[in-house]
Amino acid sequence: MSEAEEGWQRVLKAFDDWIYYESSEFGPYTGYFSLESFRDLIHGERVGWMRSMYEELIPGRVERCRNAVVAFEDFMPFMPDTDARDVVQSMIDLAQVIVDSMLGMSDTFHAMMEEHESSGFDEIAPYLSDLAETEENIRHHMSLFSEGFTKLRGLGLEMPDMES
Repeated sequence: MSEAEEGWQRVLKAFDDWIYYESSEFGPYTGYFSLESFRDLIHGERVGWMRSMYEELIPGRVERCRNAVVAFEDFMPFMPDTDARDVVQSMIDLAQVIVDSMLGMSDTFHAMMEEHESSGFDEIAPYLSDLAETEENIRHHMSLFSEGFTKLRGLGLEMPDMES
């Protein structure tokens, strides 16, 4: 396998890992961004959900996004021309926008935990709305990666099949 093919494999694996994490680890917990769903939790479950999101799930999400960035940065030297490098750089920049949003979400969780502790349930509805809006924004930006991969294909850079 050539170095370029290995680079593709690392990029695709990083994205597969990220997508898997999103769907299996993070995604199931986003249902509580709805006030109605959040209301269904008892106090201990609310606190546990907020802590889990803040301490584990969002950091895991950020890590996987950053792993995709590293894979792209490592892949950059194999780009055949300026156009391809520009597309990869735009995908790296896109990932940074996503990381920034994820970190903002972490800040929201921190503030929400403090508010929940001091004021209780009723005062955190705006935080849930912020989280839902941020999540929608993150998912929109994540969907833009497909455009980047399509552009790379259009430049003649075919993705190899993933090896087991």
